[in-house]
Amino acid sequence: MTVDWKSLPSLSALRAFDAVARAGDFSSAARMLNVTHAAISQQVRGLERELGVTLAQRAGRSITLTEAGTELACALGDSFEGMQRGVQAIRGQQAGRGLRVATTPFIVDSLILPRLSEFWDAHPGVEVALKPDVRYVDLVAEGFDLGLRAGPHGRVWPGMDTQLLSHSRGLVVSAPGLVAEQGTDPLTLPWVWTDEMPGEIAVLRDAGVDIDTLQKVEVGSAMLHWQATLRGQGVSLASEHVARDDIAAGRLQELCLTGIREGD
Repeated sequence: MTVDWKSLPSLSALRAFDAVARAGDFSSAARMLNVTHAAISQQVRGLERELGVTLAQRAGRSITLTEAGTELACALGDSFEGMQRGVQAIRGQQAGRGLRVATTPFIVDSLILPRLSEFWDAHPGVEVALKPDVRYVDLVAEGFDLGLRAGPHGRVWPGMDTQLLSHSRGLVVSAPGLVAEQGTDPLTLPWVWTDEMPGEIAVLRDAGVDIDTLQKVEVGSAMLHWQATLRGQGVSLASEHVARDDIAAGRLQELCLTGIREGD
């Protein structure tokens, strides 16, 4: 059946009457809803005027429901309890689905996976679902709990509540073998490239790099980007957090490119 919302009294008035019917007096109902006694009384009297019938009568400090009040109380009780069951069911589903995180392949491989055991030691039993994707994700629409991203310092993320986790330098990195063969100037070296890297492209342009003049090695997918860099197919731009372990192990080395700003 289609609900005619315009024909119904306000939800606040119905809730106030339901609380009175359950509690048996205005004062207890007011405490249940964390409002004043006068507010409860006003809502119930207003509901009675709108319906044109007496719902509750005072009997000392308590109230007694009229026949009409009893009928309405039963209907509201079933309805509100059904609403509560539905809400609790949804909350239970959400609580049991684990933590959903949208991030990038680089952050997953370099920062999240190496630390997952520490997280599970501190939060045993919490499931973690990761979506590694360099493309923009609507966190709310797709049901994610949070997103982890790296970007230029001061970047605005429209529509997002953001919190800075750490500062990280932007680095241009290459496999040592490529540098040994072709030199240390990143602007003359090939770049591992994919169209799925809008953040990196913006950083390079901000640094004054003419993107169109770069020699590009297209890898098609951001998932292959880092492996291609490690294998010496070209140079890449990465945050210090992502690249530092590979630099420390000698798998990559940092190249100098002026104009690269500190990132988050």
